[in-house]
Amino acid sequence: MTNEGKGLAVLKSNDGVALIIVLLVTALLIALIFEFAYGTRVSLRAAVNFRNSQRAYYLARSGVNFVGRFLSANLKSGPTGTASIYDNLEQQEWQTVPFLPGNDAELRVRWEDEAGKIKITDVQTNLYRQSMLNTLFENNGIDSVVFDSMTAISSGSSGIKNLGLLTGLHQYMSDEDYIKVSNFVTTSQVDKIDINTASPAVLQSLGISAGAAGLIVEARKKPFTDHATVSSFAGINNTFLPGTTLQAANFLTETSNVFKVYSYATVGGYTKQVEAVIERTASGFNVKYWRAL
Repeated sequence: MTNEGKGLAVLKSNDGVALIIVLLVTALLIALIFEFAYGTRVSLRAAVNFRNSQRAYYLARSGVNFVGRFLSANLKSGPTGTASIYDNLEQQEWQTVPFLPGNDAELRVRWEDEAGKIKITDVQTNLYRQSMLNTLFENNGIDSVVFDSMTAISSGSSGIKNLGLLTGLHQYMSDEDYIKVSNFVTTSQVDKIDINTASPAVLQSLGISAGAAGLIVEARKKPFTDHATVSSFAGINNTFLPGTTLQAANFLTETSNVFKVYSYATVGGYTKQVEAVIERTASGFNVKYWRAL
């Protein structure tokens, strides 16, 4: 073979190596591009999720503010205004709040009157609260051992006076018992029972008969607005707390300023819920408890 032929063979061999290198580099670049595109999509999705979660959180917070201001306006206007301190004390069904943040968001709220429940944090020392709670437990078939463990004060055996969350009742009772009474008790600082919002179970814990409790629920569709009417209605003035000589009428009121608010926000498929206990005033409201879920 001549020298010229050998050179041509070497040249052809180098062309093959170069082609392989080009193909490898091209494949590597394609892989890097796909990896970069994937990383960008993941980062973008994470950013969108974070944005939606933050929007949902602050939107849920705004639901608490909406309810607080709404209830404050009721209190400020008073009985002679367009709203009343006796109206809108509870909204048990979820209500959608109208606003214009975009078509990917929704805000729903509801609230409960804490004065329609039995306060349990002072049950160790408050005799009339003990009577109500004991009756509530008996009517719901809860063992007396539970009541005794909650009201015991010897050796500081019960820390119920320091209970912050209602779920703390699980240390005294089973899940089944908790479900039976959780809607009727509260750790909020309320004293008297609101006749306009108390459930029949709570009204009966005052010694009011089941029949009279039913009459009250029917009559309060037009809210009770004065204590004299409350006392005389369905013989309440002659009703006594079980096991005591205390008149049930003395432990009833017609309105409340303490409420538990539930606010539920959805943004772009991301949800956030806020629970709060607020106290309304004529100038606004104060947050007593706050929890984001």
